[in-house]
Amino acid sequence: MPLTSSGLTASASWRRGRGRMLIALVVVILLLAVAGVGYVVKTRADARAADHAAAGAAQAYLASWQNLGSLGDPGGDTAVTTAAQDQGRAGVTAASVPAAITVDQLVATMVDVRTRLNVAGARFAAGPLHRQGATATVGYSATLVLTGFGEPYTYDGVLHLVRRGKAWKVQARPDSVNPALAPGLRLDRTPSTGKRGQLLDANGQPLGADAELAGNLIGQVSPLSGLQRVYDPDLAPHGGTVVVRNDRNETVSTLRAYPMADGKDVRTTLDLKVQRAGEAAVATAIKPNGALVAIDTRTGGVLALVNHPLNGYGRAVIGRYPPGSTFKIVTATAALMAGKDANTSLDCTQTVAVGGRTFQNAEAEQFGPIPLRAAFARSCNTAFIRLEQSLPDSALEQAAKLYGFDGTQPLPIASVGGSFPPPKDAVESASAAIGQGKVSASPLQMASVAAAVASGTWRQPFIAGSAPRSNALPPAVVAPLQDFMRAVVTEGTANAVAFPGEVHGKTGTAEYKDGNPPPTHGWFVGYRGTVAFAVIVEDGGFGAQSAAPVAARFLAGLGTP
Repeated sequence: MPLTSSGLTASASWRRGRGRMLIALVVVILLLAVAGVGYVVKTRADARAADHAAAGAAQAYLASWQNLGSLGDPGGDTAVTTAAQDQGRAGVTAASVPAAITVDQLVATMVDVRTRLNVAGARFAAGPLHRQGATATVGYSATLVLTGFGEPYTYDGVLHLVRRGKAWKVQARPDSVNPALAPGLRLDRTPSTGKRGQLLDANGQPLGADAELAGNLIGQVSPLSGLQRVYDPDLAPHGGTVVVRNDRNETVSTLRAYPMADGKDVRTTLDLKVQRAGEAAVATAIKPNGALVAIDTRTGGVLALVNHPLNGYGRAVIGRYPPGSTFKIVTATAALMAGKDANTSLDCTQTVAVGGRTFQNAEAEQFGPIPLRAAFARSCNTAFIRLEQSLPDSALEQAAKLYGFDGTQPLPIASVGGSFPPPKDAVESASAAIGQGKVSASPLQMASVAAAVASGTWRQPFIAGSAPRSNALPPAVVAPLQDFMRAVVTEGTANAVAFPGEVHGKTGTAEYKDGNPPPTHGWFVGYRGTVAFAVIVEDGGFGAQSAAPVAARFLAGLGTP
């Protein structure tokens, strides 16, 4: 049947309408597809962000636990949450976290573990993250270094995390510190059944036999102090166990056992024979307070540390005193390094004026022009002040540093060495040249100065091992210094003292406060053979009259060198 024009038009119209419907349908499908892809992409991005945030919270927590020097605040806003805070969030209830504790309890648990196990170091590594909605778990491995236990204590644990708002938090629970912990339980260690090592003198004799050393040097085991503290890693017996204990202090389980071993003896440089000779000598001083230090000139090792009254204030190593004329050893060193020699002429007048201040010699002595050697032997203050004025700037400071006058703590126990603040003006320079003003030193420091002249090398004193540092004196200065110190004993300020053997020394009379006349401490430093020494007698007046006789008795007590 032939188509009419109207029929053709209707058919075409229907086809066009159907085409539009198909296009619209395709557009809808495409939009839905794009929306679906966007939803999937956003969901995956949100999941990655959640995983990253949860893993970051776990890392932050482990970093706080690892930082043993300063645990920080593991319970801060960025690290930890509690079950009580999370109830009603993400399906968390107190019943679902039966081991939950408060943040303060968590911090206390961390500190308790560190203290009881004697943790010296820690390392943590986070494992895989497993997240389900708003909760997650992160495995971790822990490595704790326990003092005296040899191999580290290692274990694996699990952290439980929950999302709070946009942030993730580690739940505060005992097993986030160690999986064996629960409320009412704690970690502990049992001590080794081995014996503690002993501190010995250079000849293998126990130092504890000497009451003075026991009180002022050796220290205690509980609480640790003195050399017992310094050498505890060697002295302490090794081994023991890591255990879990309950509130009744009963051992619930043993987590790790370490082999038991005795501690090691530590041999020091101290010599009880020298120590006892020093104690006997200082007891004869004309004043009650004093100290004596003896050092091996070959090594710098300390042979004796004597305080008087015995077992009293440790002035031998922590006393700070003006060294007085014993410091002229350093000033003479500076002069010799600057090209002066034993025959350099110096004017030893009764007084000398510097920067508006007048300095004078003891007992108003004056010898006129004399060579440097004689000025040293007779300890002429005015000559040495003029000597310092003739030296290059900072020459005295450089010589002082050569002998360790830099404020460094010399021993691993509480101790002081020598201090030489750079002089600010001519008056301070003049005072420093004769060991006054701001210059200070301990008897330990001055014994090391005498030992340096004897050997040609200044060594930082030590008690075990070897000298931490040393400075070689210029070869050209050693022989003249040795001659100067010998002249003090044979023809100078100490020639009236009956010293046994060939002794080299330097007297010192150090003003320690104002007065008319000012009160003074008495010094004598020197050496004989391989033993160098320093003696101070507080408020002893002239060193030749107070400290030098003590040194002579000390050397006599040692016998023939």
